[in-house]
Amino acid sequence: MQVDFVKGHCGWDVLTLLPEKQIPPGQELEAALKIIAEPVCGGLEVGFLGRSDRSDEIRLRIVDSTARTWVPMCGGMSQVIGKALVETFLREHFNIDTSRAVQEIRLRTPAGVVPIRIAIDGGRAVHIASVMDEFATFLYSGGVEALSLDGCRLLRVRDYCALDLAELERVYPRLDFTQRCPGPHLEIVNRLLGRFAERYEAEGGVLGMMYDSRPEGPGAFRIYPRFYGPEMAAAKLPYEFQCGTGTVAVCIALAQRGLLPPDEALGHIVFEWGSQRTTPDPYGIRTSDVDFATHAGRLVRASFSHSVVEILAEGRLTLPAYPLSCTTGAAASG
Repeated sequence: MQVDFVKGHCGWDVLTLLPEKQIPPGQELEAALKIIAEPVCGGLEVGFLGRSDRSDEIRLRIVDSTARTWVPMCGGMSQVIGKALVETFLREHFNIDTSRAVQEIRLRTPAGVVPIRIAIDGGRAVHIASVMDEFATFLYSGGVEALSLDGCRLLRVRDYCALDLAELERVYPRLDFTQRCPGPHLEIVNRLLGRFAERYEAEGGVLGMMYDSRPEGPGAFRIYPRFYGPEMAAAKLPYEFQCGTGTVAVCIALAQRGLLPPDEALGHIVFEWGSQRTTPDPYGIRTSDVDFATHAGRLVRASFSHSVVEILAEGRLTLPAYPLSCTTGAAASG
């Protein structure tokens, strides 16, 4: 079976996009897991894009490599979709008008509608803003609560474990938790996330979002995604990957802790990803710009744009012919 595809990445979060209806109904999950795995190596996720009754709307369904099943949303994928809709064959497939300076497309997902605003210059997408207001509501609907695990105070934001790096350093003062390499620092984080997964029965894994108020560049905070799950796929990336949904979870955690203005009609915050000191990144210090609004200490609006979004390949790929037994976990946000 051959399918048309686009492969791209958002800050090392590599993924593959496919137009819907190329794969027989009921076989999409198996096909996506083959694309993720070797020998295709399609990245961390596969996104299926389908036409909607509205001309400005696209249905989005996502399979994740760690959960090994469908997940409700991926912010980085929304950024790559914005790029791909302008710069690849998906432009003709979805009738995107690239003569306009700004194009807005609605992505309909299980976590709500995510509009993406694409700034276009010379046939290229030069800036993509992912509007995550409904996704923020989705996170709140799953619960936000403070808890303590192994002596560390943290916040649960639906399926996300949000943790201040200073809190880890308080409990373990001699360890550097900014490093990605194996060692006691990573073992402690994985143990925390494992305890979190057990407590909330998150069989598909837990995305830990460590944040730090000591920037190295233009940001206000640094973020360190740490994924814990059966496959540990994201942990195999050589650098800190970017996570759009996790960015919203961190904003909710900051608002909950009073680190964002409680009633802000229009605010702006810049996040840095990882530490250039401990994990030098070929792109330099990668950032996410977030526009937000708060009311009564809650995040009510949030849109973001990542600094590194690239298309890597497009064309047709042949799916491997071997049969696949789909062992799936519970759905989790990605």
